Amino acid sequence: MNEQVSVETPEQIDIKFQQAGIGSRFYAALIDTVLLMLIALVGYYVNRRFISELGDIVGNWLGALGGVIVFALFWGYYIAFEVTTNGQTLGKRALGLRVIKEGGYPIGFADAAIRNLVRIVDFLPFFYATGLLCMVINRKWQRLGDLAAGTLVIKTARTALKPTRAGAHADNASISIPPREFVYTVWIQPALVTETELGVIREYLARRATLPGPRRLELARVIASPIVERMGGTGFIGYDRFLEEVYILKTSKVKVADP
Repeated sequence: MNEQVSVETPEQIDIKFQQAGIGSRFYAALIDTVLLMLIALVGYYVNRRFISELGDIVGNWLGALGGVIVFALFWGYYIAFEVTTNGQTLGKRALGLRVIKEGGYPIGFADAAIRNLVRIVDFLPFFYATGLLCMVINRKWQRLGDLAAGTLVIKTARTALKPTRAGAHADNASISIPPREFVYTVWIQPALVTETELGVIREYLARRATLPGPRRLELARVIASPIVERMGGTGFIGYDRFLEEVYILKTSKVKVADP
């Protein structure tokens, strides 16, 4: 499936995400479900050991506590991973999928909690039958949890970006990059950066000073990630600085600020 969804950010950058289809989402859910079933089996075994080894009173109390812990892990798994790993459970990471807000923003705790509490309804009457039906009749392949939380599931490696018409002419004179040593020039390959991507980078660098810190970091990551992957970059990467270096190496038309 090659359908894309286009999101225009408040910074007037049009981001095209490839939507995750039913097949990839099914296999991601299958991986997560198998992992959770293993957790449940281990929890059941531990509970039975508690009851048999410690007697009825203590064993039953500890067994009940273990059941609560397993239940919390079972339903908290999705929320915890999606909040702490940028919208990815282990199954989604394996399939290259990620959950985002409909506006292109990363999801927060409330979004993850809503979409995963509604998962109970999506699962009915068996293995996501209701969620599957909802996805089939929804052009953005959203299950009920996604509709309730305002989220999308996208493929992480298939992101395209371009300036919107309203912001397609960012002025080079408005770009200020402080002088400092280059960090990523060893593996940066300017020839792999398209003119469209260069336009997006130019627009980002011109507008970044007006963005809140978290939004600036997230937007830099969204713009830079496909380029880093294409160039084979590894290790910790400061995406904002990476975009500066790509822009300087790709074009000499840049105003360098005084130290």
